[in-house]
Amino acid sequence: MRRVHAYIFLILLLLPSVAAAEEQAYPFTDPYRATVLGTPATARYQFAAPVLPDVRAIRIEGRQVPEVFEYSRDMNFTTALQDHAAPLIFVIAGTGAEHNSGKMSFLTQVFHEAGYHVVALSSPTHMNFVVSASQHAVPGYVPYDVTDLNRVMGWIREELVKECQITGYSVAGYSLGALHAAFLAKRDAETHEFDFRHVLMINPPVSLYRSVTRLDSWVTDENLGRTTVHREIAGFIDRFSDYYLHAEVTDLDDDFMYDMITDIGLSKRDFKTLIGAAFRVSSASMIFSSDVCLQAEYLVPPDQYPLKTATPLLDYARQAFDISFEQYLDEYMLPYLRYRNPTITRAQVIRQSSLESIRGWLEKTDKVVVVGTKDDVILSYKDEQFLETVFSHGRAVLFEHGGHCGNMMHPTFVRALKEKVRL
Repeated sequence: MRRVHAYIFLILLLLPSVAAAEEQAYPFTDPYRATVLGTPATARYQFAAPVLPDVRAIRIEGRQVPEVFEYSRDMNFTTALQDHAAPLIFVIAGTGAEHNSGKMSFLTQVFHEAGYHVVALSSPTHMNFVVSASQHAVPGYVPYDVTDLNRVMGWIREELVKECQITGYSVAGYSLGALHAAFLAKRDAETHEFDFRHVLMINPPVSLYRSVTRLDSWVTDENLGRTTVHREIAGFIDRFSDYYLHAEVTDLDDDFMYDMITDIGLSKRDFKTLIGAAFRVSSASMIFSSDVCLQAEYLVPPDQYPLKTATPLLDYARQAFDISFEQYLDEYMLPYLRYRNPTITRAQVIRQSSLESIRGWLEKTDKVVVVGTKDDVILSYKDEQFLETVFSHGRAVLFEHGGHCGNMMHPTFVRALKEKVRL
């Protein structure tokens, strides 16, 4: 697994972490650079009194979990509760992200500081969620993802009402989690299970399909030319290693990471490759987890089951990394959905995972709001226009620059988040 670990290490280097700082203007106007580098440590929002969140778990008794995923039998989530009566906000992670990832930890602090009890949930596309809580174990189909999230949120509420006073409910999410939040709100408007007061979408895709195929294109010939993504990433690792060996390193902190990425002179193509590769790492984990849970024999041949904790997984990881979302849709998800509903079409599956399918409702409700950027790399110009048109009359705050979630930790962005969910 050395090469896979190298990929993951490379992506982790680029994830922004929380740090206190004096306010500065957001420094990047290039959306790809912003997406990769995020908000530099010296320009991030400063929390007055950070809270120490709790990591909790739910176990579904009797659930069959493959031995190779035994360590992930429990569904993990984060809470940060107030010491007084307060509304509760559920926060949903983006594609492949965990409840306590860098962005989720930051948002947990933001909403707790805003006065909420906070519950942070992993994305339904994250391996732990697929293994421990998904009903169908076919992540990426938004109607299924939303049903799973709604069920889990109900379980968590049952537990939390026993220990804290909850005065109402809201929901937020970033990236794919933002799309999920919108569909949860539409469902809740019909069922009134939570009666969400605020629904906050942070850097949402308009169409899951359009956004992920855009990301996938950056690790194909369209962006890479004659080389391959594996060679490109190996080259990045060599360049990072050489920089580290010759640098005067006192601490592997955010400043060092920022200086390294800046000094080695990455091109626009390099940044697009890193963004696409980060998505593929998340996608590969999702596909492998689903395949093993269902024993679908998409990646793992039938004679290789059951996978054990000591089973070598490198070959499966490499295969999964090379599968585009479009391949996953056509070769895996769509056949499963047609097994359950023979009349469903490919176009319907794509539309059911798009905000366009609930446009009429989104235009009428005033509780769903957006905070994002106009230069979000997962959006087309048409997608940006959709957000500005549907969420008109002050329901959308779209910053000029920041890429995809790059300026999320900047003070002006944080203030916009707080304003949209103000108590």
